Amino acid sequence: MKKIRGLFDNVGKHSTSVIKHQHTDDINIGAPKYAYKDEARRFTTNPQADREAIESIDKVFYGDQEAINPYELDNLPEALSLGDVEVRREKLRQQVNAISKKLSDVILENQPSYTKELKDVQELQRSLHNAFIICSNGRRFLMSVSTRSTTAGLKLLASQQKRHNLLALCTALETIRTLQHTDIRLREMLEEEDYDGAIQLCLECQKAASTYRHYHCIKDLSSKLQDTLEQIEEQMDVALSKTCKTFDENVYAKLKIAYQLLGKTQSAMDQLLMHYTTCIHNTAFHVVLGFAELGSSKNNLHKKQYKDLCTHISGEIYIPCLMEMCKALWSIMHCYHKTSVWHKNCISANGLDVAEEVETEEYINRKLSHGRHRIWADVQSRIRTYILSCDLSVFKYDDFITVLDIVKRFILVGVDFCRNTIDETEPQTTTDNLNEPLRKQTLSYFYNHHKSRLEELLMFLDNEAWQPCPVKSSFEVLNMQEFKFLRQLDVDDDNLFDNNQENFASNLPGIKYFDPYTNESHPFADLEKMSQKANSNDIRQVRYDSYEASDEDDMDDELHQEYIDERTGESPVSDNASKVLHGPIMTNTALHVLRLCGSYLKMCDVLKPIAIDVVVCMTQLFDLYFYAVFEFFSTSHEKEKYRYERLTSTIKRMEESLFLPISTNAENEATLPPSSEKIARPTLSPVVDLNKNENNYGIMERIVATESLICLSEQFQSLQKYLELMIPQSKKAFLHQFYSQTVRSSADVRWTSYWEFSSRCINMTSTIEKMFLVNWDIKDIMSQHNAYVDQLLKELGTFKSRLQQSVRSVQMPEAVSKVIWNHCIRISNQVFVEGFSNVKKCSNEGRALMQLDYQQFLMKFEKLANIRPIPNREYVEAYIKAYYLTENDLENWMRTHIEYTPKQLSSLVNCSATSYSSSTAASTNRNAKQRMMSLIEELTMRK
Repeated sequence: MKKIRGLFDNVGKHSTSVIKHQHTDDINIGAPKYAYKDEARRFTTNPQADREAIESIDKVFYGDQEAINPYELDNLPEALSLGDVEVRREKLRQQVNAISKKLSDVILENQPSYTKELKDVQELQRSLHNAFIICSNGRRFLMSVSTRSTTAGLKLLASQQKRHNLLALCTALETIRTLQHTDIRLREMLEEEDYDGAIQLCLECQKAASTYRHYHCIKDLSSKLQDTLEQIEEQMDVALSKTCKTFDENVYAKLKIAYQLLGKTQSAMDQLLMHYTTCIHNTAFHVVLGFAELGSSKNNLHKKQYKDLCTHISGEIYIPCLMEMCKALWSIMHCYHKTSVWHKNCISANGLDVAEEVETEEYINRKLSHGRHRIWADVQSRIRTYILSCDLSVFKYDDFITVLDIVKRFILVGVDFCRNTIDETEPQTTTDNLNEPLRKQTLSYFYNHHKSRLEELLMFLDNEAWQPCPVKSSFEVLNMQEFKFLRQLDVDDDNLFDNNQENFASNLPGIKYFDPYTNESHPFADLEKMSQKANSNDIRQVRYDSYEASDEDDMDDELHQEYIDERTGESPVSDNASKVLHGPIMTNTALHVLRLCGSYLKMCDVLKPIAIDVVVCMTQLFDLYFYAVFEFFSTSHEKEKYRYERLTSTIKRMEESLFLPISTNAENEATLPPSSEKIARPTLSPVVDLNKNENNYGIMERIVATESLICLSEQFQSLQKYLELMIPQSKKAFLHQFYSQTVRSSADVRWTSYWEFSSRCINMTSTIEKMFLVNWDIKDIMSQHNAYVDQLLKELGTFKSRLQQSVRSVQMPEAVSKVIWNHCIRISNQVFVEGFSNVKKCSNEGRALMQLDYQQFLMKFEKLANIRPIPNREYVEAYIKAYYLTENDLENWMRTHIEYTPKQLSSLVNCSATSYSSSTAASTNRNAKQRMMSLIEELTMRK
């Protein structure tokens, strides 16, 4: 193995020797190739045997050469023979031959690479020889030039070089001197707010300082320029924070360019949003602090937290502070909106071509767009804390409505600020931070306010004289001052539904509450004026011309002279009181109900979440007026007899839900919870007397009260569409039920209200007595009616005259006249039936006289009342015709006509029985009479 290893070493040395001593064309490159081929012929060609021989080599032959001989000697057998030595030698020879053959194959395989490398070495030798020749020639030429040149020429060249170096040094010194005075110019540019110029100058100075950094004086200058650059950034940050309160396009454009030069455009946007957040918090704090110091004598208020500071705002300055805060916060939002619009216009105006610049501007616009919601959330948190810091339930109504108006306007400002229909990935605008506290405050205030208004309305009803209030013939509830906001709402809603698709571009943020305003104006100006006007008028008197502010020039002179005092509910007596009012019949209390409804609807409009609560309470105002009119002017008899089923259920619902239970002692009242919202029942004013014949049993008051209720219901119907817009869809069933059952049943009160007047003005007893004196058992058919008919018609004529004289101050509606005459004919029909039922004996000719009397009455009554056709005439005609019925037919007839009294039916049986007993065709025995009397008792019990 040592020989094998030595063989490898000799081959390596031979290759190296060849490389070192070969020359260009004198070396026989092919000689080793043939030598290797001759050497290979000495080996047998048996690859499998060679592989097995190599694999059988012991590992010791690959190790230390000194260990080989001992290894072979140790492996010799104890009984050594020549044959064993030859066998071992032959095996070792075969292994050596296999290794030699393998080595020869490897050398032949790498022969091309060897030849190539040898050629590269020869080429390198030639290059080195050529380089040697060039260097030798150069040295020879330099020696020749040195010999020919003179000393003066070399000095001239040296001087020229020195001059060139000195000029360069002079330029460098001039630049260094300029750099030393740059800080003065930078301060001037910062004072001029030329930030982009200052940044550009500073960067150029830094570049120049880097060029001359090998001078020792430049080291301090470079440090100074870096400090100056940082100072410029600080001043730019201060200027950027000022844009949150006052946005100047020129200053902002310079800041944008400056940040671009610094490569900090995107980070500047993040810093800007932080400045806006800080500005919002600081502005709200300082506004509240200013008002708190005005209304409080405490010191160190500036050390308190914002939430604690808000609690020091008294009720007198609460609204001015809220208004000032909203204006200040709107101004910040306005600056933010201008900033956003400026960047959007920057892209469209400049037409950026560089992809990097376009990407940067798009990033800024996305950042600003998303930042709107962040700004709005910060603003809401400041207003929310302020609203919850005070108990608004103690505020006056007008003051509370002013607060609602301001907050609602601010909510609309926020919605307009965050509106964006372009990027659908942006979060939806939320106003819950303001709506929820406002809802709590409003509910708390409203329930207290509603309880007070119910008690106030109850006082109005208890003192109402039920006299007409003069209003224009074209009176509508929307023309009242309290409903003015609904007219604007109506216009806005129409625009909303009609132009929603056409005005898509108008849905961009800020289109309504930001773009139309400048720094000197704001969207709260109208509310601020109304608030100042309300504060200057503690007692508000409502003139009738306020009902139609748009038609003041067309109003009658007398309407300008009369007013309603809301505190007492009474109107002064004037000389024009005797004039006939041609407008709708309204009372002062009814107008007060409408005014209260207007104020309630204002709350619905301001805060939708409590709209259903407000609407329910508003219906209670109508219920209270409805119940008072019914209770005051409907007689107990007619309540049970003539009241419709709808009216019955309506009154019952009002009694159960609105009023305290009727109790006879204080103990029952004490059982009611202290927070009960029910009120006492209304009582009729002592000045109203419904039992005097001199005032026709209060017919004027009855008409005014009943028709004012009808007019009030009509005005409520005109408000239905607005109420449906204000309440959620799930709550509209209540509203529909209210209108279908309560509002529409108000017309039924006419029937019960006018009955007592009609029944008292007609002398029924006198007519019935005269009918009793008539002889109905006659043998001849009469052609002349009885005198009691003329007396009854005369009384009706007198009734008509009294009615016309009693109702002079208002124009009686046709529906009222129709109801009253309807009552008259019903009363007259009762007189006829009652008079006929008193007849003890009647012939067929007497029944014909009954028909004659009644027909004569109907003919003249049509002319008197001007009513066609006459209602309820079947009531009398059917009773007269019943005299002609047979026993069985009469029995069936009584079963179907339960509207007659037992006395009237009994008289009909008695007269019919008398008639039957005198007739040969039919006879009625006592058993039949008893059977029909039993039937009458049975029918009476069923009623």
